Amino acid sequence: MEERIRTMGRTAWWLIGIVIVLVILATIGWTIRVVFPPLVFAGIIVFLANPIVTWLHGKGLPRVVGAALTYLGFIVALAALALALSPLLANQFDQLSEKLPKIRNDVEDKINDYAKRSRKEDWFIKVPTVKQIQNQAGGGDNQNISEQVTTLRHYATRGFHIGLILILSPVIAFYLLMDLPNTRRRCEELIPEAAKPRVLFLAHRLNQIVGGFFRGQLAVAFIVGCMVSAGLFAIRLPLWLVVGMIAGLFNIIPLIGPYVGAIPGIVVALATKDLKAAIGVAIVMVVAQQIDNHFITPFVMRRAVHLHPAAVVLALLTFGTLGGFFGLLLAVPLTATLKVLGGHLWRRYVMGVSVPGLDEPLPAAGPDPPGDLALTT
Repeated sequence: MEERIRTMGRTAWWLIGIVIVLVILATIGWTIRVVFPPLVFAGIIVFLANPIVTWLHGKGLPRVVGAALTYLGFIVALAALALALSPLLANQFDQLSEKLPKIRNDVEDKINDYAKRSRKEDWFIKVPTVKQIQNQAGGGDNQNISEQVTTLRHYATRGFHIGLILILSPVIAFYLLMDLPNTRRRCEELIPEAAKPRVLFLAHRLNQIVGGFFRGQLAVAFIVGCMVSAGLFAIRLPLWLVVGMIAGLFNIIPLIGPYVGAIPGIVVALATKDLKAAIGVAIVMVVAQQIDNHFITPFVMRRAVHLHPAAVVLALLTFGTLGGFFGLLLAVPLTATLKVLGGHLWRRYVMGVSVPGLDEPLPAAGPDPPGDLALTT
């Protein structure tokens, strides 16, 4: 009994120590948060491109040449896709520019109408008018020159940061891809010999989870975007390709992304056609998501992240509140990482049981294991 109490006490102090360390790391991270967006996107590029670079390296090409060819191939593929779709996209964007004033006026009229009805019929929730929304967002007509300059400077700064991310992320990713095996070996040298098997095992698991998530989500988003575009084309929705691309892009964010991606299609249908078209858009979105949820995602992501839907929702709410768009983007892989690490530590140090798979052999040692960028042997 006394030994059990001592074990519980050590575990409690161990958990308190972890919380303190996490708080300190979070404080430091918040102070230097400006460096994280380029690193996040660089990491995503590395996870996506490393299997190709590793395959080329296995064929005898130096990694720097493999990374350059991978970048060149991506640029060529993107340019070919842009050239193939540019006439259709240009036509649809011209239609969008022509119909945008009407769409905006119709949406504003509907919002103002709902605002009047919410006050006249004493709704539980009072819908604000468009003017009230603009004033709350800082875009109303009551802004003085100083406030307008401040707003303009804010948007210019955000644009500069986004441009910096788009420039720095591929550069950082290129250097990481080029020197990844040496970086991995240097990191392995810092691990004590006694802890090396356990650390390498966890690193291999985390590499499978994070890399599988990003590669899988990108593939799923592309497939869903194609399905939605085809469905919207079938129901003769204007701007069907643009709306389909937006739906596919938002599908990268699990669970809530598909519903957010459906909003532009419903708005376009209501503004350019009628309620029947909006219902048709909703049906296309629901059918595409059902196919995705029951066939595509289980097939593509079967070896990646395994999280309960409730855990995914809570993770999106938590990390989205803390980190905005980047929080939403990283919510699932971060939660899966915490699940793997927390489950391992709990089983090992609290329950005192062996960890499944730890004694199984990892991929064979070599200068550059295929597709693996974590600390693996």
